[in-house]
Amino acid sequence: MMRLLNNSVIFSCLSFLLLSCAEEKLPDERIYEVRNIGLLSTTEYTVGKIIRLSDEFKEEDSEWYEYYKKYGERKILISCRAKVKAGIDLTELQEGDIVINGSTIEITLPPAKITTFSMDPSDIHTEMESITGLRSSFSQEEKNAFLKQGEAAIRKDLASTGILNDANENAVAFLKEFYEQMGYKKVIVHTSKEND
Repeated sequence: MMRLLNNSVIFSCLSFLLLSCAEEKLPDERIYEVRNIGLLSTTEYTVGKIIRLSDEFKEEDSEWYEYYKKYGERKILISCRAKVKAGIDLTELQEGDIVINGSTIEITLPPAKITTFSMDPSDIHTEMESITGLRSSFSQEEKNAFLKQGEAAIRKDLASTGILNDANENAVAFLKEFYEQMGYKKVIVHTSKEND
């Protein structure tokens, strides 16, 4: 009877050790499988911009013969729209960015960034063009230069749109669900301070 009891105690201890090891082994190579997703675009914005240019000839800026060639003024108003996506590059997750404590997993994300920026020609329109005096119309080359200014202005204003914050929030929601499906009871996700 005593021998049977000892075997039961030994079996219980072994079972406990195996379960403890199994719990510690939960964080295997699978926790970094999320890197296989690569670039995770979680947010898309459409941002519009109006580009206005007034090109008025000033007599004091030129010789008399240029005056007749450039007499008058030119004005143009161009509207454009850009489709912008933002997200997280999960391939940038480093060893140590994921910490496991039992059934709790804690992840520190790389910074959110703009993943794609595109301006479709069909979303670019000349809203108004006014030419007076002896001035010539705006050339396509000049219009393209204005559009580059518009693109630069949109890129500059992106930080104030909140697109990176939205990308972070959506990535957090995605990762919580991802790791909960792997069996973790508590998933804590930290966004990068670079986006704060």
